Amino acid sequence: MDMQKIGNFLKELRKEKGLTQEQLAEILGVAGRTVSRWETASTMPDLSILIQLAEYYDVEIKEILDGERRNDTMDKELKETLEKVADYSEMEKKKVASTGNKTFGIMFIVCAITIVAQILIAPVSRKMVAGETIALIVGGASYLVLMARGGLWDAACGKKRTALSDLVLSIIMSVIFTIIFSVTIIRIGGYSPTVTLFSGGFFVEIAILCFVVLRILSVWSKRKSDAV
Repeated sequence: MDMQKIGNFLKELRKEKGLTQEQLAEILGVAGRTVSRWETASTMPDLSILIQLAEYYDVEIKEILDGERRNDTMDKELKETLEKVADYSEMEKKKVASTGNKTFGIMFIVCAITIVAQILIAPVSRKMVAGETIALIVGGASYLVLMARGGLWDAACGKKRTALSDLVLSIIMSVIFTIIFSVTIIRIGGYSPTVTLFSGGFFVEIAILCFVVLRILSVWSKRKSDAV
């Protein structure tokens, strides 16, 4: 398979339609730079995009992969099969990502509960509690960044993320960390007014931070997914 030949053919087909790369990208729902990468043979369109290109340009997928036109038309059954394969592939990707998210969520909550239980039962060590909390935050952040970098953050949720869903998740995360924070203050001798004041401020700050981070991850993941 000659990627350069394919790229030139895609460029030729686009020009026949009188479209710019940005206009084609808007039609296909991808980033403009993604079309440029196809035409310069840097990357290849995925299967679902190939089907859309074949339909839009009225050519066979085989013609695109060969980098040249043929006289016969694309077999309808083959086209339907490829569409089903593309749908199945996308469904499997979302299923794997969703399972990973659920597993991570359970582990995160268990770790948070363990830290709180440890603070309540065992003698408090500020350094140990701080270290465990930091490790929990770093581990969670690393997982989210990897998911967004792979364009799987939105896919893992089973539907497009919205500001409301990110706000709800931010509040849940803030509650978890505020509980750890409050219990730690109480165990090291903090009195009730101090706990209430500090915990309230801590909750608001963490909620805002989480919401901003989740919004950024959602946008980043969407761009990475479009660029695939």
